[in-house]
Amino acid sequence: MAEQVHEKWVRFGRELRRVRSSSGMTQRRLAGRLALHYTMLGKIERAERTPQREHAEELDAILETGGTFSRLWQEASRQGNVPDWFKSVLAIERRAQEIRAYESTVVPGILQIAEYTRALAEDRMITATPEEIGEIVETRSKRLGAVLEQGRPLMWFIVKEAVLLDVVGSERIMHRELGHMAELSESGVIRLQLLPVDARTSIGLCLPFWMYRLDQTRTIAYAEHAKGGEVVDTPAEVEEFRTLFGQLQAESLPPSQSVTSIRKIMENRYGDVEEEQL
Repeated sequence: MAEQVHEKWVRFGRELRRVRSSSGMTQRRLAGRLALHYTMLGKIERAERTPQREHAEELDAILETGGTFSRLWQEASRQGNVPDWFKSVLAIERRAQEIRAYESTVVPGILQIAEYTRALAEDRMITATPEEIGEIVETRSKRLGAVLEQGRPLMWFIVKEAVLLDVVGSERIMHRELGHMAELSESGVIRLQLLPVDARTSIGLCLPFWMYRLDQTRTIAYAEHAKGGEVVDTPAEVEEFRTLFGQLQAESLPPSQSVTSIRKIMENRYGDVEEEQL
């Protein structure tokens, strides 16, 4: 049975095969100098095994590549556990002139503090290593800054109030997360509306989705599902999301009232816990 290919190491493996072949060195000979079995070297070339940092450094020295493999190793390592679909969304996000999103399950990723992201990842990815969790936290924590570096796009979020009542990590983390959201809204960085828990509508039961306006003529939507998400850009599909977002806006609290509600939840549900742990 064929072994699984690790996509993020394909480029490293291909370059290794190319440079090794160009040098006239066989897998057995190179593997011997690396203190590896030649079959393991073959698996690294086929991206079926992950090379270690020291392997990359030794390859640079043996094959005299001037640091090529060390750089490839670092680039692949930084990709970590960021799925391909999420990478495309991040690229779209940084180009957007306007971002609108509805979230019904967790705090929108771009608004998450590092502690919230870490707690969420640890709960959901029970087989992940601490390094893998750390990569996810680092990637997500940079999202807002990366968007703001490109300017100050309109960012409008509608969040189901129940999201703020579900404890992720601890009450202290929730207190800090809600404070972060309130401050972003009060400072004008984002516009935020809460869909109340007592809203008499089934519209809030839809899955989370995002809309990104790239320019005056093009808007892309992104719909989340259990295994990731899907980017859609046909005018008809995008218009459906635009209409849905408008309906959600109509059912949600105004931005100023939403911030007041967030502050009340902080005080009534998480305030005492935060004070005790400071």
